[in-house]
Amino acid sequence: MTAPQIAFRIAFASVDSVEGIDAVERAEDVLRSERVLAAVRAEGAPQLLVPVTDDGTVVALDAEGRVRVDLSASRLTALFAAVGLTLHVDGDADERGAGGVQDALDEHEEIDAELEQAFGEAFGQLDDAGEVPWPDAEQEASGDPEPVGVTEFSRRGPWAARLTAQLLDTPVDYLEASTWSMYRYRTDRAHGAVSGGPADHPIIEVHVPPHGQARVEVSGVHGRTAMFWPNAERLTRPVLEIDEIALPESAELYRRMLGELDGSREELADLGTEGGVDPDAVRRACLPEALGGVRGADARLQALVVAFGVPEALVTAGLDLSGGGRRFTPRGWPRLAGEMLLGGLVEAAPLVHRDRPLVRFARFLRKRPVVDATLSLAELAVGSSLTGSRHRIARGLGILLVLDAVVDLAIWVIRIRRL
Repeated sequence: MTAPQIAFRIAFASVDSVEGIDAVERAEDVLRSERVLAAVRAEGAPQLLVPVTDDGTVVALDAEGRVRVDLSASRLTALFAAVGLTLHVDGDADERGAGGVQDALDEHEEIDAELEQAFGEAFGQLDDAGEVPWPDAEQEASGDPEPVGVTEFSRRGPWAARLTAQLLDTPVDYLEASTWSMYRYRTDRAHGAVSGGPADHPIIEVHVPPHGQARVEVSGVHGRTAMFWPNAERLTRPVLEIDEIALPESAELYRRMLGELDGSREELADLGTEGGVDPDAVRRACLPEALGGVRGADARLQALVVAFGVPEALVTAGLDLSGGGRRFTPRGWPRLAGEMLLGGLVEAAPLVHRDRPLVRFARFLRKRPVVDATLSLAELAVGSSLTGSRHRIARGLGILLVLDAVVDLAIWVIRIRRL
């Protein structure tokens, strides 16, 4: 049977041994003897990844390298038992008969729906906080979740860093490089990234929990969101040597199966190629190391963020938790409002708009406070003269000019005092 005619899913399996032997190594020997297109996920507790068709048969190769589907799950279980191993395959496909895999999936979906209905809110909070294992005794006694390290890369200026610090009640470090910025903080609260519009995107959030794997959430320009787990399949390895498979179509099927385990291809398809993303670089960052993926957990995380166009130096600084750059702290809402007024257009404009004439002029005035004050005084004089006009529209415009000039002068005085 040729590879394109095969439709299968990946069944996750575990293996036990009562003899205290290396169960995974012996399991690989059994799978190799039957030439099953399986893999071993070595991250955490080892798992076997076994391709299973809809009718419950295991996908393997014959002596010539052609795909065969004549190996039943019960037969594979018996082969494991013959060498002192117990194989546990999710779904128990073969025992359920034809269509058993789909029946098992349907049952799992029903259970998931019931759990979602009963505990959906609690599950949502856990998802937002990152992938966190069972808490230790002290944490369980206090009931407080452990803070998650979060690093955001985007086109936003300092204004959103100030707002994030206030919203989450936590210090936020801020760095810039070219038209990209970095926010870094720790929080135990569920939250979403603060955005002022499409020009701030993409927003790339890196969540690093105290335990477990880091995840990367990317929000695109058009509201699309994708989730990546670059280290989920880092240590996954094929059971068979791909280069030794005689039939190229079968080798490609095996390679593609292993390369799509993490789901990054589907996530990229949902996100699109907006924002200058390098799809090949994204897939290399998520590909198993055994198949040529980026080596090292931290290097994979960095490579994934760089694939979305973020400068490498900024990514390196952002994922380094030693600090650096400007730091914004929560100082209360009135103080926040004042700081954002002082920041003005220079801080509020997206970094990609900093070369626009209006933003450049605002930056010019900030560097030359005397010129800024002169313009404010001129605005005040014009506004004062218009307030005495007989026309209602002119008087209204004059009042607005006076108010704006007074605010500008107040801001100018505060900036002069801070020099």
